[in-house]
Amino acid sequence: MNLRILCLTAGLPLLALSETVKIELPPETATLKKAPGSDLVTAQCIVCHSVEYISTQPRLPRTYWQGAVTKMQQKFGAPVAPNDVEAIVDYLASNYGADPGAAK
Repeated sequence: MNLRILCLTAGLPLLALSETVKIELPPETATLKKAPGSDLVTAQCIVCHSVEYISTQPRLPRTYWQGAVTKMQQKFGAPVAPNDVEAIVDYLASNYGADPGAAK
């Protein structure tokens, strides 16, 4: 009988976890810099990342952005078409990179 009570008591926290929790995030208010490729970055990157996440990254060189976009695509399964990678990297490197305005 004590084992049954122990099992029932141990399961009570799990019942609390099974309730639906609604989390409401504040609306996105930041925008990407308008430039060639911004629509593509909005469509492909903002699905997972906020504009603030992109815009507050350290100003790193193009090689960083190339690696980051490739990693998102190949390792994390971001639905980025292979022919869109360069355009996304160009936009990020030009607008948020170490050398602003420096595309490939």
